[in-house]
Amino acid sequence: MKSKKILFIVIPFLILILLIGVGLFGIFHYIHSVPSVSQDTAVDINRGEGLKSIALKLRQNGVVANENLFILYVMYEGLQDRLKAGEYRFESGSTMSQVVEKLAKGDVVIYKVTIPEGLTASEIGELLQKNGVVSKDEFLELTRDKELQSELLGEESGFEGYLFPDTYSYNKGVTSLELINMMVKRFNTVYGSLENERAATKLTDNEIITLASIIEKETGSPSERGLVSAVFHNRLHMGMKLDSDPTVIYGLGDGYEGKLRRSDLRRMTDYNTYLIKGLPPGPIANPGKESIAAALNPADVDYLYFVSKGDGTGTHTFSSNYKDHRRAVYNYRKNTKP
Repeated sequence: MKSKKILFIVIPFLILILLIGVGLFGIFHYIHSVPSVSQDTAVDINRGEGLKSIALKLRQNGVVANENLFILYVMYEGLQDRLKAGEYRFESGSTMSQVVEKLAKGDVVIYKVTIPEGLTASEIGELLQKNGVVSKDEFLELTRDKELQSELLGEESGFEGYLFPDTYSYNKGVTSLELINMMVKRFNTVYGSLENERAATKLTDNEIITLASIIEKETGSPSERGLVSAVFHNRLHMGMKLDSDPTVIYGLGDGYEGKLRRSDLRRMTDYNTYLIKGLPPGPIANPGKESIAAALNPADVDYLYFVSKGDGTGTHTFSSNYKDHRRAVYNYRKNTKP
């Protein structure tokens, strides 16, 4: 009789355990093996959004079928405080466990924007706005923030020249502050790697970057950067004016009408190197690595002049004296005459 009573108690218990086991196995199988996402779906998770709100959003967008099961699984894994904000793209066929893993890793959609060499801060702001990254006005307002300049650059005169041209990866919702930080950090990395290339010069770091920005705007051929740098270094050493058109254009600002006139060369600005001696007060653009390297280490030549060949190659004729330079100017005019 006792054995029958024991069986009467034990068998239902075993059946219950079996049913629980089967249920748990089914849930485990569903979470890890059954596709939860039926089609590619993009979802934005906002900063500060709680687990319940995230679960509801995922269910409403067809990423998970059961928000309560999603919540239970996240809590079972101890990830309730580790789901990261951002824009996510969930691929068709993803399981619930893969959805949770993506959220916990912060595997958000990555965008890229390329900043070409030689753009001004204003042109960078325009490019960022055109690509839907940030507002130009917001970006430029921050580049004029003196406290931010002091924090990121120390005593330098502004961000012009220090917004390093490169391809940057960013997430949706990136701010102008984050982008400026990225660009300045990249500048510091690149400039630091070039310091051992510095030739014997008394130029300060800011003067090097100012010169690099002029070299960037003056050269159409990468092979000539060292030669252009030598011309300006030689002129600085001899106390000659730099006579650089791009500095005049920068000083004109919005007053530049697309073509440099003789009257523009006579208009006094802090950047008109036809009228002032030495370098302008700061960079006129944001130079790339090669132009910075050229400014640090000019070619060992005695050139003092250069003029475009006018043959469509973007290259120049370099001269060590004014007589040869005048001849090169004549050839340029002859080549460009309609």
